[in-house]
Amino acid sequence: MLRGFMDHWVPSQDHVSKFWKQDEETVIRMIDELREDIEFNHFTFYTKWYTNGIKSNLPYLYNHPESSNVKTNNEWGRKMISHLHSNGISVGAMLQFLTYEENTWESELSIDEWDLRNCALTDGPNRIADFTAPEYQTRMKEIIKELLTEFPGIDYLFLEFEGAKSAAVEALYPAWANEQGKQVPDQYHYSPEAAEHCRRIGLEPSFIWSDEAREMLRYYYETNLKSVREVLDEIGYKGVVGVVIHSYGYETFIYPDILPEKNWWLVPWNYWVCESESPETEEKKAISKELMIKWKREGYPICHIGDVTIGKEGLDLEVKNEAIRDFYKFSVDLELDGYLGMGNPVPDIGLKWEGVTDEHVLKVRELYRELYGKGK
Repeated sequence: MLRGFMDHWVPSQDHVSKFWKQDEETVIRMIDELREDIEFNHFTFYTKWYTNGIKSNLPYLYNHPESSNVKTNNEWGRKMISHLHSNGISVGAMLQFLTYEENTWESELSIDEWDLRNCALTDGPNRIADFTAPEYQTRMKEIIKELLTEFPGIDYLFLEFEGAKSAAVEALYPAWANEQGKQVPDQYHYSPEAAEHCRRIGLEPSFIWSDEAREMLRYYYETNLKSVREVLDEIGYKGVVGVVIHSYGYETFIYPDILPEKNWWLVPWNYWVCESESPETEEKKAISKELMIKWKREGYPICHIGDVTIGKEGLDLEVKNEAIRDFYKFSVDLELDGYLGMGNPVPDIGLKWEGVTDEHVLKVRELYRELYGKGK
């Protein structure tokens, strides 16, 4: 079973992560000290998030001058991968394919914007890419090809598509319906399953949960994943490929049916510390587990992304740690293929979120020493 942590190669605000701009010696020492403390066998890095984390030659990806990969022409990341491999630790890259910095991504290839300056080191709101455009498929291929050419040692490739908001998706529907010879209905339709799902999580169904949205999104998401498979076949990538989805979100009505291969991983995530305690939250937890059990029975590989150092202002650490224990135990008992912890339990430098103090980080580090096992 993959047991790992995550951090950023991407430019982030200091309170989120300083890992991306540390020198080689600092990050190698940090990894070694963590390995001596906790028995983990994997590390994933965001190489494309709301910002770009590698030295790129693509005109629509911005190279931040403080980035260690930019400063070293990607030698920083290659040495990190080599060091991890030499210690028997596999390496993953997670790429967010919908969000781009506004100074490099054209407005005519955008469907929305999202202000993420509270966490990402950007000058303005990020643009949400138009995933229906042919140029989008081309650029996905270019991003993946560049990443795997620059870093051939990446063992796991995790693809994420967060940021498609219901109103922006609804605005795309009339053009797609016209292309398909369909009429735009006066009222959208919701399957009994979707309606019940939304009821359980306390959500009023919006367009993105409708049958019409599901049909359109399946069409485009499947088309885009086929493009990914094409470029992976072209470069002969032999590693694991996974698709990151929200554990109880609208995507669960689209995946896993459209995965190009049944050996592609499903990588569901949610950080329960960010949910208010309520009956709806307990239903969300139950649905997340029900879906993973279903996918497991259907034969799909699954890697749950759990919480490490994610948080919110005023977090209750005992409640947070209880949820971590619960979902880690669930992952082990269900014999999932992996459990990937979002965060890096290293005070000051490591990836963390709102309201997480160094004291919190150290206590969570103790928890993961217990869960993963003691280090060397």
